[in-house]
Amino acid sequence: MKKFLSKNIELNERLSINQLLALHTYQKNYKGHIYLLFNHDMITLESLPRLVSFSLTMNPKCELQLIVEGKNPQQTLNDLTKCIHLKKYKIAQ
Repeated sequence: MKKFLSKNIELNERLSINQLLALHTYQKNYKGHIYLLFNHDMITLESLPRLVSFSLTMNPKCELQLIVEGKNPQQTLNDLTKCIHLKKYKIAQ
């Protein structure tokens, strides 16, 4: 059964291209949907160019919301939070 969960995350700086690539890669391997919400704009992590453009509109210090739809959304939120907060995080495949 698919479930929805969300989590607010505070950023201290802009997301790096490596973090964006890790988020995008995670989405490609996830059987569900993951969305980012910032300033009333929401995007999916499926399109890397849109994800990069979206990240450029975010303030260096801001709060964004991760929304996960799929199986085991809590584990997915935990993985994505690690990806965002750690500079050298690698997605396990």
